[in-house]
Amino acid sequence: MSKHAFLPRSVAPEELDSLGADDPAARRSRSDLRRLHFAMGTLSIMTNALDTRVDASPLRILELGAGDGSLALRFARSRAAVLPNVTLTLLDRQPVVDDETLEGLRKTGWRPKVATADVFDWLDRSTEGPWDIIIANLFLHHFQDDELTRLVHAVAKSTATFFCCEPRRSSVALVGSHLVGLIGAGAVTRNDAVLSVHAGFRGQELSAHWPSHRGWSLREYSAGLFSHCLLARKV
Repeated sequence: MSKHAFLPRSVAPEELDSLGADDPAARRSRSDLRRLHFAMGTLSIMTNALDTRVDASPLRILELGAGDGSLALRFARSRAAVLPNVTLTLLDRQPVVDDETLEGLRKTGWRPKVATADVFDWLDRSTEGPWDIIIANLFLHHFQDDELTRLVHAVAKSTATFFCCEPRRSSVALVGSHLVGLIGAGAVTRNDAVLSVHAGFRGQELSAHWPSHRGWSLREYSAGLFSHCLLARKV
């Protein structure tokens, strides 16, 4: 097995996080992320995980680090027929969800809200919870271990179901991160993709941050070639 598979987790600032919402390079990178989600099969991974749990309506769903909301829109379009009564809150530090995406969500019958705030400030101060489901995709890997512990503790207090899909820290994923230019990714994404893999997860690293396994069912697993997931639900 490649030596890269067991490199210690390393979190470094990603270039996209330093760019303003309207910076052309940031807009390009958000477009790249949409292609990456297609390439990684994120939507299928998420729906497969949540279809084992989602069995009630109405639902209140929160997405952390929602970005431009494009993945949430694809999720809504795929699930609206079986989940017709959802209030969806999209949380991100940058106000980058456009009116077209919000209108697309409304057309599915879902009721979207946008929250622009730091995730810790918002979870600590928001009075909107608890949530039926909290999801996060390519988000948790941005945090150092102490921040990650704080975040998942706040999540565990706020929901009955949590799902995240993150980069897998493996030799295959590392090779893939160096090849994202083949799907048209720009310079920012080519840089950040490699950093994301080094900050990714493997084994039971995410479960180790969960506050208590008592009363919870935790499933941490690899999905596809590049993804590492955690599904936590109260039992």
